[in-house]
Parts: sequence; structure tokens; C-alpha cells
Amino acid sequence: MHKLTGQARSDVGLKRTNNEDAYWIDNALGLFMVADGMGGAAGGEVASQLVVRTISDYIRHYIDQPLDHTGRYHFHAPELTPRANTLMQGIHLANRLVHHTAKTNPEYHGMGSTLAVIMTDDPGLWLVNVGDSRILRMRDHQLKRLTVDHRVSDDPKLKGIINSEASIMSNLGTTLTRAMGIRDQVDPDVHQATIHDQDLFLICSDGLTDTVEEDQIERILSLERSIDRRARDLIDLALANGGHDNVTVILAEAHTRRKLKGLLSKWGKRR
Repeated sequence: MHKLTGQARSDVGLKRTNNEDAYWIDNALGLFMVADGMGGAAGGEVASQLVVRTISDYIRHYIDQPLDHTGRYHFHAPELTPRANTLMQGIHLANRLVHHTAKTNPEYHGMGSTLAVIMTDDPGLWLVNVGDSRILRMRDHQLKRLTVDHRVSDDPKLKGIINSEASIMSNLGTTLTRAMGIRDQVDPDVHQATIHDQDLFLICSDGLTDTVEEDQIERILSLERSIDRRARDLIDLALANGGHDNVTVILAEAHTRRKLKGLLSKWGKRR
């Protein structure tokens, strides 16, 4: 079985005064999340923090509880594993809480958040995204995007409905079509993926991908450096390219548990 270990970096950027991104890393659970908030005043910060904290708290509380536990959120998909159902329940609960908070507090009206999350589940992992925060994978020195942005220009649910050459695209192409908390129900994309030894997963807000091309990301991730250093390098490049938005990066590297134990033991002897 593989284990993911991650490092995160986040920066307010060069144009913003506050950071509306939030992230969560739980190496023990194999849970990694990035949320990019939006909304007036402090709304974006509130939304993104509410998303990651609600999901992480829910999973930690219910991950070892049976699926028919009376306290669970009322979501169940028979095609999903127990871990995946627990993750999705946390996501739907977080959506409802953000929506309710925005609806009942005028200062948070219209707030919402994107979400990109990875959760391990033997023998692979689950990928879930809402909005335009992305998940990418580096395998054998090749970078592959694993999620589709929920923007007018990209959302598969709008394929064939909007002409890609229409004038509306120049104005609305980057408009989100899905986000956490905007409605009382949310429609995440959910996928399973395999894990190979030394796979490197990147979860990031659009502050990175709107500023740094994927070939540049690939070159940085190919460097023989620690994942923390590579995460810093990605942030630095986003800032060098303008830094017009908050930028958040999680890098999570896969190792077999046996190999990871050996690496930790070897590292301990060198201290």
C-alpha cells in the first residue's frame, strides 16, 4: 500500500491584501485539500477556511464509524467505497454550511469557495474538485492534469451548449460554473486514480495555474529537490510572473509504506 506525504506553501501574492486561499494536510489520513475563497470583505477567507475545516473535522470524526451511523450526513453513493462516501459527506456538509452562513449573514452574502481534494483509499486514491483549483500528477517526468476546471470555457457540462468562438467567451470564459456554498446543493467531480511509487501530486489554486504554464510547472517538479523546495519554487515563479492572486500549492509524494519506513530510518541515523 502506498502512503502520501505532503508539504504546502501559500502566499498572499503581490496585488492582494488578504489571503483567501486555505489548505489542509493530514498525512496520517492521506487527506490533502486546497480551497480558494471568494466574496466581499472577509467572505472569501471565511468560506475557504470553513470548507477545509468542516471536511477535515467530519472525516476525522466518522472515518472509523459505520456508514449507517445516525450522526452521518445524509449522502450515500453505493458505487463509492466507505472512505469515499465519508469524504463526499464532508464535502456536502461543508457546502451546506457555507451556503447557510452566506445566506444568514449579510456581510458574507455571495461568498463561496473552490475545492480540490485528494484522499487515499487502498489501493489508490480519490480525486474530488469543485471550481478551478486543480489536481495534477507528475509520473515518470511527465505532468498530467487530472481535473477539469469548472469554468464556462472548460466545464464538460456546458460542452455543445456554448460556442467556443462566441463573444461571450472573452467576457465569461473564466467565470466559475460550480463552487462550494453558492447553492444549497453542490455537484463535485469525483474520480479514482492509481498510485505508483514516486508519483508526485500537485494540488493548487488558480493563482498558480493562471500565472505559470504547465511546461514550467513540469520543469520545476522534475528537479532533484525536496518537495518543500519545489513548492517554494512554484510560489516564487508565480510571484515573478505577476503574483496578481493568492497562490497555494500542496505537493504530495507517494512511497510504499515499507520504503517510507526505510527512508525515515535512514534519515534518523544521519541526524
